[in-house]
Amino acid sequence: MEVRLLGRIEAWAGGRAVSLGGPHRVAVFTLLALRAGSVVPVAELVEALWDGKPPKSAVANVHGHISALRAAVREAGGPAEVLVTRSPGYMLDLGAGGHTDLAMFEDLREAALARRDAPAEAAELYRRALACWTGPALHDLPSPVLRRHAERLERRLLLTVRDKAEMELALGLHDVVIAETRPVLQADPHDERLRAVLMLALYRAGRQADALAVYREGRRALVEDLGLEPGPELRRLEKAILAQEPGLDLSVPFARAHPRQLPPAPALLLGRDDELASLCALLTSQSVGALTTVALTGHPGVGTSALALRVAHAVRPAYPDGQLYASLGGPGRDERPPEVVLDRFLRALGVPAAALPGDLAGLAELFRTVLADQRVLVVLDDAAGETQVRPLLPGGAGCAVILTSGRSLAGLDTSATLRVRPLAVRAAAAMFTALSGRDGPEVGEVGALCDGLPLAIRLAAARLAARPRWQVADLHRRLADDRLRLDLLTAGDLSVRGAYDRTYSGLGEAAGRALRLLAALVPGPVTAPRLAALMGEGDVVAEELLERLVDHHLLEPGRRTGGGWTYHCPGLLRLYAAERLAAEEPAMGGAGGGLTAPRPAP
Repeated sequence: MEVRLLGRIEAWAGGRAVSLGGPHRVAVFTLLALRAGSVVPVAELVEALWDGKPPKSAVANVHGHISALRAAVREAGGPAEVLVTRSPGYMLDLGAGGHTDLAMFEDLREAALARRDAPAEAAELYRRALACWTGPALHDLPSPVLRRHAERLERRLLLTVRDKAEMELALGLHDVVIAETRPVLQADPHDERLRAVLMLALYRAGRQADALAVYREGRRALVEDLGLEPGPELRRLEKAILAQEPGLDLSVPFARAHPRQLPPAPALLLGRDDELASLCALLTSQSVGALTTVALTGHPGVGTSALALRVAHAVRPAYPDGQLYASLGGPGRDERPPEVVLDRFLRALGVPAAALPGDLAGLAELFRTVLADQRVLVVLDDAAGETQVRPLLPGGAGCAVILTSGRSLAGLDTSATLRVRPLAVRAAAAMFTALSGRDGPEVGEVGALCDGLPLAIRLAAARLAARPRWQVADLHRRLADDRLRLDLLTAGDLSVRGAYDRTYSGLGEAAGRALRLLAALVPGPVTAPRLAALMGEGDVVAEELLERLVDHHLLEPGRRTGGGWTYHCPGLLRLYAAERLAAEEPAMGGAGGGLTAPRPAP
């Protein structure tokens, strides 16, 4: 089945046109076609048809429109199962060989982005992408929801014209660029990047005065319409043209690159289906108006980074202008300054080194400017705190950020914050079996000794793989020994102990001592009075330190008892605390019930 959205809405099945019917029926079909292959909830269809004021019969009317569309597809010779019922709504399944002109446009645009190092090939791909358009997007549809879709599509059209012009400029086709970009710039006078392309084309064509006139026209439009001065790159280009700098004859300033920086997605991700679905839905929603920022936090080793990367790869097609990734190093000595990250991001986006500002504020301003009209996904892994993150946030509503951190970042304005929990017993056992290829009655207990932490489970499976003569029971017996467990949960440069070290280094002395003294408490719930007695502090101070450990996702708050809270300390963390206590406060190192006894070799 073939569907056309970039112009008049049309559908063809078996070479025959499908009679889509009246405006409401066309609107239903269009919404399904815009998200072909994905489920569109009935509530979304109702919102699009009646703009927040549906009649009582709205849901029944939607069902009726679907039935009529199925009949129309069958009448044209197409299969009825093109329109699939799937909770909580419907899905348009175009089948093998089916396509929409919008999908073709995006595929060609994506192919062109990947070939920008070969301007002739990229320009041809852009031309083919633009040929998919036969008129205004979603032509003649009155629905406000669909008009917003149309506006976004028209913006994509303008961006593609600009991208093609950049490639043609690199090929020396100055006259073509001038002829094609002038009318587009008149329709969107605030697009500074397109204005820069036109200015450079005019300059290279020997029309310096015209190039400067284009700058003045743009400045006037920005000041009068928006109360803004041109951005730093456009101002630099004007100065370069005035000075007739030799570099202007070589390349387009800020010729946009489309980085693909995501590390590989994890091959195995079990027990996270609900989180994955909700995050993907949020990051691919069509809502506009603000930057989408998703924060994933959790206990060290719980798998926030793995979940973030799986989500990032799943939503990558929704961010065709690029994906940026940075490991921020977490708290402590390895924390990466934001100016270092911004420098790398801007270079990856095509900004020449000579154009990079020398201060953090200037780098952040240029970063937001470059991404203002883009759809770029930014993944910031292992953030230390709000101060490190804020300069790395784009300003444009078309971008999105996935952020992971070992502590709560309450100071950031996020669209959603998800605390990733350890795996449930069954998921932990399934992960261990999938990684090790082993099964047995002790598998569930191995997962429990790993506290349901994916990192620990992965390392336990690696330990078993390194000892092929062992059975699961052999591994379980050794893990059950508190003296051996942390030593066993290590492989190469990965270890549970290392994950705790990174978090511990950022706690500060008071909270770090509170964590150490947890080992001096017998297993069971932790309370502020018990910790206060060990620290020689008041209950309020002890409770505040425990809450700081909660903020770093090291403790889980439990029940309120007697005016205070109980806190749960996972087994692996208690073993780590015992090690730190023995190393830093040896006088108290024996208080943990034998936890710090000498360790046999694993």
